[in-house]
Amino acid sequence: MRTREIQVGETYMVCVPQRLPPHVRDRRPGSREEFTAGLRLHLYRGNRFDLTVTAVDPVKRTVDGYESATTSRVRLALTLEQVITLGLPDITGHYEIEGTLPDVEANAPVELPTSCSYTFIPTRWLLPPGTPTVLSQWSIAFYQYYVREEATGMSLPEVSAATEESQEKERNLAGRALDDYRAEEYLRSAEVKHAEWRRIEAVMRRSPMTSYSPTDDPELSEADLEKPRP
Repeated sequence: MRTREIQVGETYMVCVPQRLPPHVRDRRPGSREEFTAGLRLHLYRGNRFDLTVTAVDPVKRTVDGYESATTSRVRLALTLEQVITLGLPDITGHYEIEGTLPDVEANAPVELPTSCSYTFIPTRWLLPPGTPTVLSQWSIAFYQYYVREEATGMSLPEVSAATEESQEKERNLAGRALDDYRAEEYLRSAEVKHAEWRRIEAVMRRSPMTSYSPTDDPELSEADLEKPRP
């Protein structure tokens, strides 16, 4: 986005590149919070997350902000009475207990609301919320090629079963994609795969093929038979 379009207090979608720039990748954290933010950015490479902007630097074209999240990790500071009861060596020291908070009855960790603060996020990474994922032509060609490889040697009933299975996967992802960016990205590839399975099924119904072969597929060109290269 253009820096002048970004408003403090608004939430935007951050698209983290697969390769982080040096000023982000090599930044030395000065605090636990900065270390956590740097680690999350590395984990988000090639993916997206929501960021609520708290400050905009129009000169450096960066923003600061926070990401709403959940955690099961808790940190509890001990009182002086607890320090004495535990027999810790320095009663004037500051002690904390850190760990995971479980729900004993549910036998699962408790999810608590938290946030992660980020600084110097490039404004070019930001997009308006709800911006859909768009697959590149290479990605589309790759998923289509992958389906044709999997379909090779299958009979029509087997292709039909695979088509139904791909449709079910697409439907399941469509529901999850409403709240999950990663599921939305998987949904785009699932849509391409399902469409290719349907195309192969239709081709087999119109042709005398007893088993599918890309080389006998009348709708494919010579270029389609070669594995796509990025």
